Amino acid sequence: MKTILYTFIAIFVFGIMKPAFTNSALKQSSLLIQASDGKASVQQLEQSVKIISARLADFSPEKFEVTILPGKNQIRVSADNIPDLKMVESLLTQKGEMAFYETYDRAGVLELLKGDSTLFSLLESKSNRSSDARLGCTSEAGMTRVDSYLGKYGPVQDCKFVWDQQEKAACCLYALKTKEGIGAVVVGSEIESVKYNQEKSARYNDTSIKLKPSAVALWEDVTKRNINHAIAIVLDNKVLAAPVVRSVISGGNCSITGNYTESEVRYIAALGNNGVLPLSLIVVK
Repeated sequence: MKTILYTFIAIFVFGIMKPAFTNSALKQSSLLIQASDGKASVQQLEQSVKIISARLADFSPEKFEVTILPGKNQIRVSADNIPDLKMVESLLTQKGEMAFYETYDRAGVLELLKGDSTLFSLLESKSNRSSDARLGCTSEAGMTRVDSYLGKYGPVQDCKFVWDQQEKAACCLYALKTKEGIGAVVVGSEIESVKYNQEKSARYNDTSIKLKPSAVALWEDVTKRNINHAIAIVLDNKVLAAPVVRSVISGGNCSITGNYTESEVRYIAALGNNGVLPLSLIVVK
C-alpha cells in the first residue's frame, strides 16, 4: 500500500497546479461581503457566516470576527490584521465545491471533435506524454480566443472543458468526462476530510484527502479503470491537479503534493474541509 500511495503522490508532484496568489497583509479592521445579486435570506447568511468562520479558523491563527449586518444582507469580517489578503478574500467568496473527474487525453478529444484539430492549433502543447491530461496551455489573451472558439463550436457530448488554477501567464485546458450524465466520479459530500501536512525535512507541503467509507469502493473502482490515465481534482470548476493513476488505490486516500507554501496548503484544506457556501458572495469593501 505504501508503494501504491507513493507512486500516486509522486505524480501529483509532477503535475501540480499552483494557485495564483500574491501574499500580502491588510492592516485594516474589516472586509465587507454580500450576495452577488444583492439578495440573501437570513438562513443563507447565517450558514455563510458559519462556513466562513470555520475556513478562517483553519487558515490562520488570527482572530476573526464574522458578523451579519442587520437589514443590509451583508457580512463583515473583522480582525486586527488580515494576513494573506488575496487568500482571505478568496476564502470569503469561493464556493468551495471540490470534485474528482475522469479526463480525456488529446486523442480522445480529437475523436470527440470528429477530427477537427482547430482547438489544438490555439494551444501550445506542454507535454508529449499521452497520459498527460493537459490539452495545451496559453496566455490570458489566448484563453479568450479558446473560449470564443468553444462557444461557437457548441456543446461537446459527454465532455466539458475546464481551465486550471495556474497563473494567467500560462493557463492549461482540460477535458472532463461527463458521459451518461454521471459528471464527477467523486463529489464534495463524499469527502470526509481535507488536511494539510508540513514536515520541515520534506521538500514539499501536501494536502491529504480522505474519502468517506461509502466512497472507498467507488474510488478503488475509478482508479482501477483509469490506470495510466489522469484523474482531475477540480475546485470551483478549476483544475487543481491532474495526477496519472499508476496502480489501484484502496482505502479511500490520496494526497496533493507540490511546491506549495504553508499558506497555500492551509487554503486548500480550509476550502475543502468546511462545506460549500450557499451564496455567491463578492467583496464590496
